[in-house]
Amino acid sequence: MSPRPHVVVIGAGFAGLAAAVALAAREARVTVLEARRTAGGRAGSFPDPETGETVDNGQHLFMACYRDTRLFLKRLGSLPLLKFQRRLGITWLEPGRRVRLSCPPLPAPFHLLAGTFMMKGLTMADRKALLAAAGPLRRLAHSNGHDLSRITVTRWLDDMGQTERLRRYLWHPLAIAALNASPDRAPASLLAHVLDEAFLHGRGDSALGYATVGLSALYVEQSRRCIESRGGVLRCGAPVSGLVTNGASVRGVTLRDGEVVEADAVVCAAPPDDAARLGVPVDGLARFESSPILSVNLWYDRPLASFADFDFAGVIGRDVQWLFNKQRILEGRATHLAAVISAADDHVKRSNDDLARMAADDVRACLPAARGARVTRSVVVRERTATMSPTVETESLRPGQATPLANLHLAGDWTMRGMPATIEAAVRSGHLCADRIMPPG
Repeated sequence: MSPRPHVVVIGAGFAGLAAAVALAAREARVTVLEARRTAGGRAGSFPDPETGETVDNGQHLFMACYRDTRLFLKRLGSLPLLKFQRRLGITWLEPGRRVRLSCPPLPAPFHLLAGTFMMKGLTMADRKALLAAAGPLRRLAHSNGHDLSRITVTRWLDDMGQTERLRRYLWHPLAIAALNASPDRAPASLLAHVLDEAFLHGRGDSALGYATVGLSALYVEQSRRCIESRGGVLRCGAPVSGLVTNGASVRGVTLRDGEVVEADAVVCAAPPDDAARLGVPVDGLARFESSPILSVNLWYDRPLASFADFDFAGVIGRDVQWLFNKQRILEGRATHLAAVISAADDHVKRSNDDLARMAADDVRACLPAARGARVTRSVVVRERTATMSPTVETESLRPGQATPLANLHLAGDWTMRGMPATIEAAVRSGHLCADRIMPPG
């Protein structure tokens, strides 16, 4: 490989841009090819044509333990655009009730256990079950998680004797939000990874954060400038139709219009179905399925401050799982409420009007002050292929970054065995691809 190799990156989401920025910083010449007309992939934003406000195509929470993500954003100068809690706290809303999880300043994981222990409404049986989970949770730091990859989250919670109330207020919301899957299907190893990374090493790791700008404004243009400043290019509206191979290696890619872009190495940061279509020679790609996320954005006839006194809140016992007060999150540059449903297979085919009514009903049920408010506009965003659908059967098929072609590397949240399909998994996979092509040093 030449001292300044030319690397083609297929896909301009978090994984592809993380790989491209890391490679550009090591003096590679990078060409990023994105099929869509705009970069950002499944973690981007767009202007609402009627209000002009920025709408995310899927609201994301970040965790302080996202070390690769924070490194990526620091390289771009965007880290100050993330706002983190001082320590973990979550407001849970349900009809007629509000519960607060507030973790005290204790060493990990006792901050989480103590915070949950002190939540209102727990019985003595719930508290005993929580204490019983302390031992298995502490042992996670010394386990590789392989045994837990063979059982579901539900089975693991059963084995630890966790009560229905603890599942309702702690385990299920955490699992569904982090894994985008039902606890009845997702491997317990993925939830164990979240618990290990966020709750077992330092209490600050579990703090939640959000972008104070639209997701695209967090990293897309900053990545473009970084790539172009090192002689690279980010090309949108440039769909790749296949790989150009030569024996045991790849020598470039073919675009849909027939153009061939030669390369010394290729990073494929595409989902499994697209990777299969491009001819990536990895077994099992057809067995991966997708899990959708829905975002229902609601505008009201009065300020959100009149009924929503939070940045974000979890919702218990309704179809909507999270509410995000964009007026507070975007610091006055928006006026809408974003309602999010993960693992949304049961809802993704419903009409926009039906979903807007459902979300508004859930808001009124959980926020009594909103019952006199009228929805004036709604925008539904469907990410049908938001993440892979993690199962016990497919966890062992996740390929990592290597392929049978020596200079073809895979990036994407779905490639990272043992990690849920999060922004952190996507960015980490991109960094690992960059390390394989041009080791840091």
